[in-house]
Amino acid sequence: MNISISVAATPCAMPQIMFAGDLEARCALLAGLGYDGIDMFFPDPQGTDARTAKAALDRNGLRATMLAAQGDLMADGLYLNDAGRLSELLERSKYHLEQCAVLGAMPNIGFIRGWHRNDPGSLPRMADGLAAYCQLAASFGVDVLLEPICRYEIDSIHTTDQAIDLCERAGKPANLGLLLDLFHMNIEEASVCGAICRAGSLVRHVHFVDNTRAVPGMGCMALPDVVACLKAVGYEGFLGIEAIPGSDPEGEARSGLAFTRALGV
Repeated sequence: MNISISVAATPCAMPQIMFAGDLEARCALLAGLGYDGIDMFFPDPQGTDARTAKAALDRNGLRATMLAAQGDLMADGLYLNDAGRLSELLERSKYHLEQCAVLGAMPNIGFIRGWHRNDPGSLPRMADGLAAYCQLAASFGVDVLLEPICRYEIDSIHTTDQAIDLCERAGKPANLGLLLDLFHMNIEEASVCGAICRAGSLVRHVHFVDNTRAVPGMGCMALPDVVACLKAVGYEGFLGIEAIPGSDPEGEARSGLAFTRALGV
């Protein structure tokens, strides 16, 4: 497995961004620390040049793992479970998927899936929207990540089992996998390792953080067990440290990396 960390190309209001802005300098710093890649965030996707970002990554021997760059769509009220505006969402998503293709990164279906709001028709529409999005992404040669998110942030797809069900409802596209975030799993899953085992080969990316959403080693989560479970299902992808930084992000990035490497990653 390899290790990545969250970086936003420009300043970002999201709390779980370890570093933001001055992408060239951030890449140089993280490569020097020993990271393999970056979980990339484009807070201003229309104003960010993916080719410039890719060049900065390449110069420093880093890979982009995932790309979160759909804020402009959600700001305009576009969600996968809104059938009336799905065609608009897909048309505008071509730009984001081209960015992903340039970076070699996977887009994250997080909040863009939409809220259920006690609507029984939401889930089938969400599945149809996800299937259409994956079909479009495949035309760009891009794999897609679906992330279960805890109940305190969205009212849809909280658990790994619910995410697996949505993948099945969407027709199990070959380019669709799961992004499992340990922070959300710690809230929603009866057994984090059990959920990982049920997901199996669907696991395509992991947000590897401690129970408080701090970098690994600063909480009380059984992270050695998590690594053992990931190895048992044959996971060979990235562990992305998408943590909330404290007063010393560089020091925390260094310690989080060292702790994770010591787990045999």
